[in-house]
Amino acid sequence: MTFNPKKFRELLAVLCLLFIAFGCAPKAYRAHPQLEIRAKNVKHPGLVRPDIDICELTAGGVRELRDDWCEIGETCVLRAMVENLRAKEIKIETLELGKDIEKEMEEIQALYRAVSLSIQLHTYGPYLFPEKKKNFEYSIGPIDGILQKFEADALIFVYGIDEISTAGRKALQAASVIVGAFTGVVVMPRSGITALSVAVVEEPGTILWYCIKSSQGGYDLRKPESASDLVENVLRDFPRLGK
Repeated sequence: MTFNPKKFRELLAVLCLLFIAFGCAPKAYRAHPQLEIRAKNVKHPGLVRPDIDICELTAGGVRELRDDWCEIGETCVLRAMVENLRAKEIKIETLELGKDIEKEMEEIQALYRAVSLSIQLHTYGPYLFPEKKKNFEYSIGPIDGILQKFEADALIFVYGIDEISTAGRKALQAASVIVGAFTGVVVMPRSGITALSVAVVEEPGTILWYCIKSSQGGYDLRKPESASDLVENVLRDFPRLGK
């Protein structure tokens, strides 16, 4: 089956909205049964540049991907990841990809996004598989080539989505409140969703630790302070690596 990035973004947005709507926003991380033992062997993790999709959410509910905003968001989240991990005394190296491995990394990140969606569906809900949550064993496939090239023993992946409401949509939300004050019924368009997932992946592609947090209208990944707040939230229970 061919991976469809656009379809994935739509699925992730819908899933995050379900988390919020039903009060099931992710509050805990997921960990491999042998995390504590294996984490001690992770002494040289490599941070992959964050994969961030930022869309403009119109008054009509149309999501339009903005490449310029994506680049800003990636920079803000990358800086926040480095600062937060170093504050936890984790020696981290940001991987600088050359042309020779860009395509390979794109394929690996696509696999991570697909596996991330499965983790969310089956260990957070709404299609919960209790056994998957209890025995958290997921893999994105071999990453030994990348690890050897950068002399790393694990990779840290970051994927996020953000929806920024247009002025027209905000005006529509305000109008809905005013109309609701007179009719007693408020039907207000939702605010944009922001979600961020982080995973520690070791050879041969095993996910040791995973966490996702989402919010409706609470963050803006284009803004350094906002991005840092969300990253700090996601990394709150980040494992002790190499210790």
